Amino acid sequence: MKKVYFLSAIAASILLISSCHKDPENHLLNVVYPSPYGIVYAEQELDSIIFETFNSYTTESQVDWIDVVAGASHDVNYDYRNLYAFTTLVSFEPNTTGKTRVGAVRIDSYDYSTAAVFYQYGFMDISRPEPTKTAVADSVSFDLYVPFIASVDSICFNVSKSWELSYAEGADQSWASFDLAQGEAGRSKVTLSVTPNPDTTNSRVTVLALKCGEVTNLINIRQGAAVKDTEE
Repeated sequence: MKKVYFLSAIAASILLISSCHKDPENHLLNVVYPSPYGIVYAEQELDSIIFETFNSYTTESQVDWIDVVAGASHDVNYDYRNLYAFTTLVSFEPNTTGKTRVGAVRIDSYDYSTAAVFYQYGFMDISRPEPTKTAVADSVSFDLYVPFIASVDSICFNVSKSWELSYAEGADQSWASFDLAQGEAGRSKVTLSVTPNPDTTNSRVTVLALKCGEVTNLINIRQGAAVKDTEE
């Protein structure tokens, strides 16, 4: 999964103590994944948290768009020799805001508390055209520039469920078409057929809408004006 480096991130805490008793006490809370944070795309619904501890634990989401759906808590018979690895399943509401948001799941074990942090993008994993984004990927735009003489190009993306591609409302459908209008989860490539732009003055644009679940991203297809023929 692609990573965008943010200006700040919350690192999971690692806490360990041992006593001088005859039977030593070991207490640890270590988030293995996500570390330091997880990245999910707008339409993704599931991910997990993996952590280590010697003790019983509880978890609680800190935002209303993340829900702990399995492994929210567990009780163990403490033994300083037994370090457990737990996996907690979390779900996300689709991000239809168009903006990146950050949330956390709190984990409590023994006397320790830490958090598993997730950034959820407001867009899908579209690799062509690459997104134009701010430094912290708060929001993006997708712009595919094709030469005036071009006849073919493509759109590439990787989504977690079935998808549909259509013209956006009011878009110019006269000069660009696509070979696939729907598909299944996973990586997809849609081939664009483009007619050369005969206008030597004006560029042109059409807009496609990629829909996956409740999330829709607009992709701008931009074509420049034709280059004028010159004669010596």
